[in-house]
Amino acid sequence: MAYEKIMDKKPQRVGTELGRDESQNYIIAIDEEKIYSISFVAYYVWTLCDGSQTVRELVDRISKELNAPVDELKEPVSLILEKLSEVGLVKFV
Repeated sequence: MAYEKIMDKKPQRVGTELGRDESQNYIIAIDEEKIYSISFVAYYVWTLCDGSQTVRELVDRISKELNAPVDELKEPVSLILEKLSEVGLVKFV
């Protein structure tokens, strides 16, 4: 999912955080049958997906919080959102 295709979409997180597993990944459940273990970076992006901000705004926010160039964050954030979307942890509204 290229950044340019999703930059104006608003991602909304789906699921409930259940805690952390033995490898310190975050456990997110969509329902009793769909439970996922995600890395801290994916979790960080997931928590920002409240449906009120566009992907462009999320990247800008992450850029400011991490003091990192926007251009270096566009593709990694897009890839994380794509993977979260594929398993149903994010939907675009």
